[in-house]
Amino acid sequence: MDTPIFMHGEWEDNYDDPSHPIPSLTAIDVYGVHADGGSDLAIVVASPLRDDERSRTRLLAKLDTYVQFLASPEYVRECGAASPTNTTILVSIHPDSDPGMFDLIDSCRGWVEDRGASLALELRHTSIQ
Repeated sequence: MDTPIFMHGEWEDNYDDPSHPIPSLTAIDVYGVHADGGSDLAIVVASPLRDDERSRTRLLAKLDTYVQFLASPEYVRECGAASPTNTTILVSIHPDSDPGMFDLIDSCRGWVEDRGASLALELRHTSIQ
């Protein structure tokens, strides 16, 4: 059985900062539902992140959007209760990002787990144009 793909408008419709590697704080970039409950969600950072206040603030806000979504009635109705054993938030980040951003992501693991998901990191090897 093929998994349906849903597109909710054009990506650019959600951009609040189009010049930044994290152009939208409100969009869930990738979201896959497990048949037995839980899900995998991904934040896609296709160009290098600098370790500056703007990037740190945007990454933390994006993570917060995801953990808030896990507690939403819509998510619970579709996936059941999220837990670190059935739900993962993957940050797929450009490998040329500043090392401080990797440290920031690592420091968020406990915070994300306390809100119902495990946090994983993946180096993105291709750019999205």
